[in-house]
Amino acid sequence: MKRIGRIAGIVALAGAVFVGTSVGACGGGTENPPATNEPDLTGVIYAGVATDEALEALLLATPKADPAQAVVVDTPATGATLPKDVPPTIEWHVGGSSASRAPSAGERFVGAAKAIASFFGPREAWAHGAPVNGRAYLLVFSTPKSPELVRVFTTELSYTFDAATWTKLALTGEPVTLVVTNAIFEDNRVAQDGGPFTGESVTFSIGP
Repeated sequence: MKRIGRIAGIVALAGAVFVGTSVGACGGGTENPPATNEPDLTGVIYAGVATDEALEALLLATPKADPAQAVVVDTPATGATLPKDVPPTIEWHVGGSSASRAPSAGERFVGAAKAIASFFGPREAWAHGAPVNGRAYLLVFSTPKSPELVRVFTTELSYTFDAATWTKLALTGEPVTLVVTNAIFEDNRVAQDGGPFTGESVTFSIGP
């Protein structure tokens, strides 16, 4: 009988340890949530036929150094001072050539619809629109205090600021640095040997 009693005690003790461990692991909610590898796309402005799926693929890929594939900013020139009350158009090209691709009929249709929508201001990503094929460009406008103050993801070779976004930059009162990263996509995925490629930075000021 004593042996049976000892076995029962061991079983009871093991059950108590299991319950206590389970409560400690699951209760209270004090543990940090699991880490996620998804990049933060908050506040990104989308233009052309750009999608958030393509942008995620670009941000998760490792940049490559290839001057022939990197973006060169045409306007503004580095050191330029732009007027505060006139939202500018940013223009660029890739590695000394236009590197442009004629859009398909479907892309032209989606692009026209998005152009109409963009008339009313910056849009959210068309997450389930036509996938990106060809080049797309991530413009990052930063200041000394805000490393990602404005981000634009577009499939076009120019971007015209809307008044609200330009005012956001102008109100900082700081020099603005632009870096354009591009990649070549196949159905929202970065193509093999398709980058991403990071261009040289351009720093400009916004006048009174």
